[in-house]
Amino acid sequence: MVRRPYPTYRDQTYPPTEAVWRALRELRAAPPGRAAKGARKEVFSAALEQAEQLFTAAADTGPASRPLLLFYGLSQAGRAVNACAAGVAHDDFPLTGHGIVIADNSMTRTDLGLVTVKDKLSARGRESFVQVAAALGSRSLPEPARLADLWSTIEEVERWPLTSSTRPLVHLSWDMPHDQPTGDFLQAIVSGMPASLANIPDPGQREAEVRAWLAQYPALGDYAFRRPGAIPDAGPESWSEREATIGCRITWTVENRDGAAREQFRRLAPWNGRHLTDQARTLHAQLGSDGRQLHPLLSWWAVLFALSMLARYQPDRWTAYINVNTSRDAVAVEYLLDAALKAVPELILAAIDEVL
Repeated sequence: MVRRPYPTYRDQTYPPTEAVWRALRELRAAPPGRAAKGARKEVFSAALEQAEQLFTAAADTGPASRPLLLFYGLSQAGRAVNACAAGVAHDDFPLTGHGIVIADNSMTRTDLGLVTVKDKLSARGRESFVQVAAALGSRSLPEPARLADLWSTIEEVERWPLTSSTRPLVHLSWDMPHDQPTGDFLQAIVSGMPASLANIPDPGQREAEVRAWLAQYPALGDYAFRRPGAIPDAGPESWSEREATIGCRITWTVENRDGAAREQFRRLAPWNGRHLTDQARTLHAQLGSDGRQLHPLLSWWAVLFALSMLARYQPDRWTAYINVNTSRDAVAVEYLLDAALKAVPELILAAIDEVL
């Protein structure tokens, strides 16, 4: 099947990248949160200056070396996030080391998606990736995770997965039915499941297969299907013929009080990402034994770290990965590196707001 790239309405909603960096620059004169003065202010302002310069340089660099600039730009921005975070004690705001490593000697794998990364903990737990995860209230990566699986947690590149990716994002849309207006349940449309599930003729078996497929997403918690058989159920808004995916309505029981459904929805998928709203979120598949979600900024952090380490320490192998004449993953890598220039600055700005 020939892939036909196409723009979406979502692409028109993103702000210009220069406007995002302008908003970040505006923060430097009077930093927010605990970075308002002293050493934390100095780190906040200097780190954001370096991050912007590194991203600006990355925009003029090809895929052979762009991962290095992007990763170090994001790493410096992480120092700014940590400096202003309300929950980070003053003695703990300076970051040391990457806090993440390539695991199991996997940099030599011929399949890019099989490269694995995991946390690296120091004696005081202050290394960058782990500390910023804590500041954001996110899980980190205590167990090795395949690059293909981490790639699949990034919404901006879900249409360009690595060839060894198998577990896509699912999308949640809050759906308030008109025929059942009581406030003791939350209903959402979950979409992104394989359309082939709809072809199972027996409703009982079909429901069991849908539930088995959704078991990859334990963050969904204790849900119920709105109707027997699970799918087809949700209407044209959850069916994508182009992507060969389908969705269904699922429900959760909540307390019968104002705001309970909204609180449950936020617990299911805590972060908005770039364009998502209180009515629409995404969930990634389980990573390791931890069913919690990885913050979108940390997904980018982990993937860009892995690519930068390959580019730096395995330049011959990296060159092979990005050779469009021989590598099936080369264009996906190019796409991700282009998307990072726009997506990551927005997520940095959002993360600063989240930790205040």
